[in-house]
Amino acid sequence: MKKFLKILLIIVGIVFLIFAALICIGLFVDYDDHIENGRYTYVPEDDNKDNAYVEFNLSDYDKKDSELIYYSSVEEAILNSPLNAENEEFSVPEDFLNHVDEILHIWNGKQYDTIFYRAGNDNDDIQGLVMARCKKQIQNGHTQYAFINATPVTTKRDRILLDDITELIHSSLKLSDFQQDLNPDYPSKRFVYGYAHDKEIYSLEVEGQKPDGIIEYEEYGRTMYMWYYNDLKSNKRGDCLSYSVDVPE
Repeated sequence: MKKFLKILLIIVGIVFLIFAALICIGLFVDYDDHIENGRYTYVPEDDNKDNAYVEFNLSDYDKKDSELIYYSSVEEAILNSPLNAENEEFSVPEDFLNHVDEILHIWNGKQYDTIFYRAGNDNDDIQGLVMARCKKQIQNGHTQYAFINATPVTTKRDRILLDDITELIHSSLKLSDFQQDLNPDYPSKRFVYGYAHDKEIYSLEVEGQKPDGIIEYEEYGRTMYMWYYNDLKSNKRGDCLSYSVDVPE
């Protein structure tokens, strides 16, 4: 009898462990995420309420025109901006981020231009990749620029690329709602962008839409990518956007 009870308890224990494991799998695996034929697809849950896109209000961030100082070029406006001082946590040389050493892309809006540029080069131990937005005006027939804001990132020669392509896309979409301060056509368009280090980013679709462009650039001998949408058509929040992409083998 005791032997029977012991066996019964072991069986019950095994069943309990299996049941607990299944519960954990259900908690940590989103069954709306899946890979099929080498393509990853993310579809948010249908019952995700309050997923409407909340329009970003730039009036809280833009300076008054009377406080702006205009220069004859975007490069000069960035050079004389407080960009480096505002990002002291990056521990880069003084005025390092203020130098536009290589223009990677410029988005031209009606009132603003947004520039993606590199500070430094592959000979430096650290480089800056900066997205900056400038306001523009016409003065005596010439366009002048005033620095508004910027979002820099830094990279090093020995940087380890840990994040996979799907994680990078998802985090970029989540952040996009709060990055409209870099939108050259705010508020008439919804500007979305992100970084990647896999060529499969060319297969990206967000809400069934292909990116308007993908910028390739070299970083310490590695090919990197920035993808962007000039005006993503969706009324969903960034973290509720569906997307699909081919995954690297």
